[in-house]
Amino acid sequence: MWRVAFRFLFALFVLLLVWAATSFAQMKPGDRRKAYGEARASVIESVLTTLYPGAQVQWDPALMVKIPGQQPRMVDVAVYVRGAAAGGAEGIASVEFEKKKEQFIFEAQGFRRTDSAVFPTVLIVYRTDASFHINKYKEIPLDPAEPLTELKTMSIQDWSRTEWPTLDIQYDTHRTSPGAFITIEWRSTFDANSGEFISRLPFGITRKVRGGPEQQYNFSIGRNSPGSIQIGDRYSGEIHQYACSDPCVVEANRLLSQWIQ
Repeated sequence: MWRVAFRFLFALFVLLLVWAATSFAQMKPGDRRKAYGEARASVIESVLTTLYPGAQVQWDPALMVKIPGQQPRMVDVAVYVRGAAAGGAEGIASVEFEKKKEQFIFEAQGFRRTDSAVFPTVLIVYRTDASFHINKYKEIPLDPAEPLTELKTMSIQDWSRTEWPTLDIQYDTHRTSPGAFITIEWRSTFDANSGEFISRLPFGITRKVRGGPEQQYNFSIGRNSPGSIQIGDRYSGEIHQYACSDPCVVEANRLLSQWIQ
């Protein structure tokens, strides 16, 4: 039975690859940019040309940027855009080159990379004019104490009372070693004025061990006193108390010391 299931899944995988290859082959010049929509595509172009003056952006056959004096490089720009009350748009972006971080994480999870690497996440908070050209921006490192971070979702919580907004950010921090790969999933409120967290709570922890089983914790969190929260694993029922004010910024090393033995 398992052989039949494997053959079916393999055949489906091949068909998906063929479909994807055919779809990309049929894309015409300009289709990739159109797929992003005018607002997001224009913001992406403005982010790259603002951060790298004189840069040229090309969309086909892949999104690339040519910075003066350099060869064209593949680039990924995560971008959140919304309309601004004063007109134009506002949002958050983050730039990654040549999928180097993504490739490192993939290889480190399979213990094919045991070297240390620094791949921080830098947020670009911005406002644009009516043509989606950036006229105000700020670059902010998300979690400079962690050398390997990976952005998941981002949005603006509030931009009404201060020069820069408060942000809702979900992201991962990864810890690598020759024998283990640990990921902490975070949900946070981030102050773009100070560059610091207002609150940060863990979704869960995953620990992959070379040659051993994977540990996974999925957290539920509640406050049981003004100075303490309760972090519990939804599946095992294991619970730990964590001393923290309200709002709470959980510290990674102290969290891991409670859960990873």
